[in-house]
Amino acid sequence: MNASQVTQAALSSAIPIIIGVTGHQDLRAEDIPELERQVQKIFEKLRAQYTDTTLLALSPLAEGADRLVARIALQQGAQLVVPLPLPRSEYERDFHTPESRAEFHELLQQAQYFELPLMADNTAENIRDCGPCRDKQYTQVGAYIVRHSQILFALWDGVDTGLEGGTAQIVRFKLEGIPEPYAPPRNPLDVVDAGPVYHILTPRVKNPLPAGEPFSLDIKFPGSGAEAESQRDDYAQILGRMNTFNRDVRCLSSRLGEQIKKNKEYLIPETQAARLPETARTIFEQYAVADTLAIHFQGWRRRMLITLFAIAMLAVISFEVYAHLLNNPWVLVLYPVALGSAFLLYRWAKRQDYQNKHLDYRALAEGLRVQLFWHLSGLLDEAADHYLRKQRTELEWIRNAIRAWSVLAAPTCTVAQDWGWLLKEVVLEHWAEHQHKYFNSATDRDHKKLARHEDTVNGFFVFGLLLAIAVVFLHSTFHDSSAYSYWHHWLIVIMGTAPAIAAAMGGYAEKMAFSGSGQALPLDERIIQTGQRATEGSPERTEIKRGAAAYSRFRQGGT
Repeated sequence: MNASQVTQAALSSAIPIIIGVTGHQDLRAEDIPELERQVQKIFEKLRAQYTDTTLLALSPLAEGADRLVARIALQQGAQLVVPLPLPRSEYERDFHTPESRAEFHELLQQAQYFELPLMADNTAENIRDCGPCRDKQYTQVGAYIVRHSQILFALWDGVDTGLEGGTAQIVRFKLEGIPEPYAPPRNPLDVVDAGPVYHILTPRVKNPLPAGEPFSLDIKFPGSGAEAESQRDDYAQILGRMNTFNRDVRCLSSRLGEQIKKNKEYLIPETQAARLPETARTIFEQYAVADTLAIHFQGWRRRMLITLFAIAMLAVISFEVYAHLLNNPWVLVLYPVALGSAFLLYRWAKRQDYQNKHLDYRALAEGLRVQLFWHLSGLLDEAADHYLRKQRTELEWIRNAIRAWSVLAAPTCTVAQDWGWLLKEVVLEHWAEHQHKYFNSATDRDHKKLARHEDTVNGFFVFGLLLAIAVVFLHSTFHDSSAYSYWHHWLIVIMGTAPAIAAAMGGYAEKMAFSGSGQALPLDERIIQTGQRATEGSPERTEIKRGAAAYSRFRQGGT
């Protein structure tokens, strides 16, 4: 793959804003043009507001609202992804006319689609007839759409019918969170996966006169009053951060194409990467882009810190020289100039957001790296369900990004035929063994770097202290000597500068967090837990348990 191909792949890895849909199947024919206009206006507004971000519609293509939003999404240039609640042949039994099935086929041809797995206790036999088992599948697809969409469109009359899998229930999922068994369990400290609902008041055949202004838009946020307003601001920040990442991808991918290629080769060699399933290659591309951007902004952050500390030292030296050596106003001018330059540089770096981008994009890359190897291990868990669950607002965009990308990788496992080589050559070698070696070497490297910094800092402090003692002794002994009077000023300057250099170097080491490097993210440990969820007695489970045990030994320093 050449640099231009890498760049194009990077651009295709932008985080989409995913728009889910729920609504009535029995729309009235006379209402459809107005509903289409309302949906189109929302798409156009989102595109204008988030110019660097693509839109993706997530719709199961049931009759009525699902297909209406899907059609407008395609007209607006959005990608369409279709999660099917049932096996396709079984799902099509719900479309009773040839025209309905033809429309379904036409839309499906323009989409990426996949079938959701059967819920626990459901079988191919008990979902054939209408009833609780089949209803659970429809509720599951609604929950999937809620979990993976940043915005939920609800073409709804506002009436809660109490039906399992009905529009009212799906709207509650988005505003209040998804309960078990339709979402992984959470503890009280976890962030509740909730978000905005764009409710278009929609008449239907069964209720042609709903309460309120037909076709009016009401954007609902979780909570009420001040809490809802806070949620509105928080969600705008989430989408804004995703748009910023996409802008960085667009602006920097052409310059960083070669680095993206090198980072991919570092994680999984190209000869093995070419054999990965297509869904895994999608995650692989996304990881490489996020990782490269993290390294890029880490470099800028380091350069800014070094420059700021250097300018601060220049200010200290200019003041000391003016006070003790050269009583010249041009020397003193360097002091305010240096301080002013440092302040302006700090403000500029803060506006560029180098530090947050480095840390955020690193966290994003780490989540994607784990998601990639989980996927290759045949685990259906999503990293976003176990990652940054207690961080609110500021880092929620990272979980939203990982979840949005997981839609493009499809939730079903597609690697079973090549299980052996994937586990042995990719998962264990390039994840467990590689991470073990990396964290060991990184810890050793940064500990040595920290030790060198500490020795240098201590050296400057001790040197300054000894010099101060020497100055006191020399001054009391040779204060009348003309030769000492000349050197006395130089000694004072050096004595004042040495501790300042030590403080600057200590501040740099603390900012770069050398002492905290080399710690594996807790998310890596999830392979040990999720590895136990494969089918009991299967070859896959045996291989995963071996991998989990090997990974555990690696992390504990074993062989």
